[in-house]
Amino acid sequence: MKSHKFKLFLIFICLGVFNRCEKDDICISTILGSPDMVILMLDIDSGSRSSPSGFFIRPIGSEKKLSKSSGDSLKLPLKLTQSITQFEFIINNDSENQNIDTLQINYERKDQFINGACGYRANFILKESPILILNSGDNWVKGAVIIKDTISDETSAHLGILH
Repeated sequence: MKSHKFKLFLIFICLGVFNRCEKDDICISTILGSPDMVILMLDIDSGSRSSPSGFFIRPIGSEKKLSKSSGDSLKLPLKLTQSITQFEFIINNDSENQNIDTLQINYERKDQFINGACGYRANFILKESPILILNSGDNWVKGAVIIKDTISDETSAHLGILH
């Protein structure tokens, strides 16, 4: 009788352990996290893709310089805890004519549940007025054009910066 109860007890323990396992307990490495915003630098007169001389971008509060990721596009990381991110767009670096424009990117965050192991990832939606130039004076950035308003991947450009 005792061995029968013991076997029954082991069966319930095994069922309880195996019942708690889920198929999605492992986050597959091909699942991407929250995407960066991809921008293009566009000449306002010709509409062609071009970067000004001595150009780079620096996130506000950081000394890290962001440079071109591939070809003529740049990937900008957006803050997950806010609906704005600010960057310094700098031309003619290390010269007398250095010009810094501080831009604020405006967006909404939409969280997407992936699975139990991966959790959530953020997608972003650019607001109708996606940028705000914070400094006054001799601004070299003239505006922005939304190319793709939903930022859910990094395969194509989302925003064109006119200069």
